Formats: sequence, C-alpha cells, structure tokens
Amino acid sequence: MPPKKVDPKAKPGADKGKGPSESVVPENECNYKVSMEVMHEGGHYMKIKYNWMDVKPDGTVTEMDLDTGFFKDWTLIQIEGEEAVPVEAEVPVAADPKAKAAPAKKPAGKPAPGGKVTMEEITDNRPRTVSYLHDFAENGISAMKITEAIAEKFTKQILRIQICSVNRETSEEGVDETIDIDISCLLFPRKTVEFEWKFDKLQTMAIHYLNVKVESDQPLLSDFLGKKLNPL
Repeated sequence: MPPKKVDPKAKPGADKGKGPSESVVPENECNYKVSMEVMHEGGHYMKIKYNWMDVKPDGTVTEMDLDTGFFKDWTLIQIEGEEAVPVEAEVPVAADPKAKAAPAKKPAGKPAPGGKVTMEEITDNRPRTVSYLHDFAENGISAMKITEAIAEKFTKQILRIQICSVNRETSEEGVDETIDIDISCLLFPRKTVEFEWKFDKLQTMAIHYLNVKVESDQPLLSDFLGKKLNPL
C-alpha cells in the first residue's frame, strides 16, 4: 500500500477535524472598555479622538479611529460649586439614543455668511467633571481573538489620545495636544485586566486633568499562550 501523501501547505491539526483556518492553540476572545474622566473649563467645544486595533475576520490588522464627541455631551459628574450628580441619575452617552445620534448631526447654530454653521455659544464657563465610556461589545464590535500574531502586535501597540478643539465660528477642528500611551502592558495580567493612566499637567490649559482607563473582560493571553510568551 503506497504511503499517504501529506499536503505540505496543510496546517497542523487540519487532519483532525479542524478547518485549515482554525488554530489548535487555545485563544481568548476579549471585549474591551475604554473610559475617560476629564475636569475642564466650560465654554469650549472640545473632544478627544483615539485609535484602537481592529482585527478583521481574515486576520488583517488595521486601526479604527474613534471620536468621543464633545465634552458637553459626556456624562456630567459635577459642576464646580454644585453638588455631585447622583450616580443613579447619570446617563452614559452611549446608552442615550439621542446622544448617540448627536455626532451625526450638524452643529447647532445659525448659518453664518458663506453658508458655514456657527455653533451655539456655551455660556456656563464653570469648571466641570465629565466622564465617557465606550463598551466595544455594546457598540456592536466583535470580541478580539488574541492569536500569537495579534499578541506580537500588542507588544508595540500605542493608544494615541488626541485632544481636539473646534472653532465655534468657523467649525474648524484642530489638535491641541497628543498623548501616546504604551498599552503592551495589557498582555501581562493573568486575571483582572484593568489599567488607568492619569494626566494632570497637560499643555491644554482648559483641561485640569484627564484619566484614561482600559479594561478587558478576560486576560488577553490564554493560559497556553501566557506560558509560552510570558513564562515568568
């Protein structure tokens, strides 16, 4: 009987009932949350833009660009000189259908000469603390499968925070400040994945402080990959 021919392109495990695109290595699928807290001077049209790794079904890796919307539309925690807003009264922007649709609308205001829209003036200039939450799963973004290749990319992954302001008269948007955060640390925890970065000496004078938190519902690395890539 002639020996069985072996396909040199076949991946290990393909002959054990696994499809050629399936991995035989245990891999975790992670859902992320990105949250922020800002204390800022009122009277400004400011927001934050940031990036996140986007893994396509075929394994292609790109970057998605996310926009928090204006600070004035974030969840209000407290205005200086007033009592803090009760937690049960807070309504996250992402959970409010009207607030979620707001970024797609044109800025409120009257048309200025030349057809441009002038945004309404924010008259309350008191400092206030606001919060933002982006739950990837609740926003329809599939869990990210952390393969060995994705883990390698995470070792060099940067979370880029861009503080942006919009001119009320012209609607022109500019980047006031950029902060790069190395998030390769997300690979290390074997249990709870929660990291927070705090910034209180920013170039943007209108912001008193900015806190950024990233969470995952489970460790990025499976036990197998954790022992293989991070044995200590």
